[in-house]
Amino acid sequence: MQMKKSNEAKGTSLSDLGKLRNSLKSADFQEQIKLKVSQSPLLVVHVPSQEHANCDSLPLRYGMHFETDSTITLSRITITNKPQKNTDRISLDAYFLDSNNKEQFGHFIVGARRGYDEPVLVTVWRHDADTEEHLSDVMRSLRECDLLSPQALMELHPDYISGDISKHADLVMILGKRMSDEQIKKMGEAVSASEQRTNAAIAERNQALEIAETLKGTVQQLNEVNATQSSTIAEQRSTIQMQQMDIDRLKREQQAAQRSDSQVTLSPPDLLVDVLERQIYRGSSCTILVMGDNTRRHMKTTTFDPTGSVTAHAISLKGKRVRISCWDPISQPGKWSSQGYFRNVYAVE
Repeated sequence: MQMKKSNEAKGTSLSDLGKLRNSLKSADFQEQIKLKVSQSPLLVVHVPSQEHANCDSLPLRYGMHFETDSTITLSRITITNKPQKNTDRISLDAYFLDSNNKEQFGHFIVGARRGYDEPVLVTVWRHDADTEEHLSDVMRSLRECDLLSPQALMELHPDYISGDISKHADLVMILGKRMSDEQIKKMGEAVSASEQRTNAAIAERNQALEIAETLKGTVQQLNEVNATQSSTIAEQRSTIQMQQMDIDRLKREQQAAQRSDSQVTLSPPDLLVDVLERQIYRGSSCTILVMGDNTRRHMKTTTFDPTGSVTAHAISLKGKRVRISCWDPISQPGKWSSQGYFRNVYAVE
């Protein structure tokens, strides 16, 4: 049996605390897990009893729930490339033994946690990532609203295994048949908020993946010419540094957009033909981008570029292929991007 209940927290010396704190530095966590997996076929993962994985994911997807903090042991582990917003988390594909001592497969997210010398289970799912991500967030939201419990999810486990519950809408439909009108209204509000939150997170991750793939292609091109074109190498390295700076700028922009209940929309790559400054558009002074496809993008400078830094960056990218960002409300996708507005410019080559 590869599951066990954790011991109660024990007293720890100052030296042990320092060692533990250093072992769980978020910047090193992913490399630590990769090293552990390379050195051992097994990985012990802590399962906090009151958190999402134990209260939502395990009950519905695997028909199991721990009454107290426990551990599971992962085997046949593969490190995956699923990107994580936090550097103190990592994605794994692995097998484990369920409460009936039957081997199960899952996609796991584990993370570092202060106070634990083992990685902590954040969530686990079986099937398509985006669909299961919506399902996870809805389950969590409904439980936090006291509309769902681990015990109820365990009862619904056979429906999940049979495919009758494959997405969050299936779960909502089944629960709705058992609820009062007041509970259904409360559930609808929770699900709506969950959908917006999860859609924004998925969009952000997909955009980061696109940019990472672009950067990966640039690095590959750099390696191909490395032996014979040293001058070209220096130029391409400079381009990569610029792209890395743009990736960092995009992350900051996405965070700022989320704080305003918006999400960043990125245009397809296109040539930036010209940058026109101090142009009057709809009664305001704007910076206008002239694109290779003959479209124009506008930005009111007094509101969105008072220091001129965005305009200056755009000018530095004239003649290059770029992607244009715009902020759209989460609840109204395409509201501003469809009208030709922009917030920032990012190099793609």
